[in-house]
Amino acid sequence: MSSSAKNILVGDIGATNARFTLLSNGNLNAISSFEVAKFGRFTDALAIFIKDHSRETRIHQALLAIAGPVRGERVALTNSCWVIDSRELRTVFDLQVRIVNDFEAVALSLPSLTSTDLAGIGNGRPEAGAPMAVLGPGTGLGVACLVDRSDRRVVIASEGGHATVAPTCEQEDRIVHHLRKRFGHVSAERVISGSGLENI
Repeated sequence: MSSSAKNILVGDIGATNARFTLLSNGNLNAISSFEVAKFGRFTDALAIFIKDHSRETRIHQALLAIAGPVRGERVALTNSCWVIDSRELRTVFDLQVRIVNDFEAVALSLPSLTSTDLAGIGNGRPEAGAPMAVLGPGTGLGVACLVDRSDRRVVIASEGGHATVAPTCEQEDRIVHHLRKRFGHVSAERVISGSGLENI
């Protein structure tokens, strides 16, 4: 990899795995994955990735998609103790960092998908110009919406996985009743996620 190439560190940071790669002149390089539970802090994992790649190139910019609500330049991950602060990353690693919610990033990708990227569910048909939603069960439940207008795209990032789950039959009532005894509030994430499958 040439040191003169423009390299941007790209990260997908969830509560189970943190994945990093370099975007070099428009091309993604190999992805490095780190188990979040093995690192006390985000900066510990990032330092390893940067050290492994700093012999080949200088990295000055980063774009991080993170599983948690973005507040200013900081994200406290929803299902992990990690806190990611772009000011800290600027100080420690000399990186200019942009952070976004992970499902905000997924929603922004929707207009770029083609029919080969999609599989139909049910008998619905897409309606041009209608808002689009993304949902993703993982460690938690990610939710976002995209309104794609000709003049601009608006993403509504959310913590929709924490909305109260609404049972629709007696069996679901029993599940929610059981989970309410354990957790108090029963969010969608309590049933639609990796740990949600275990709860059910």
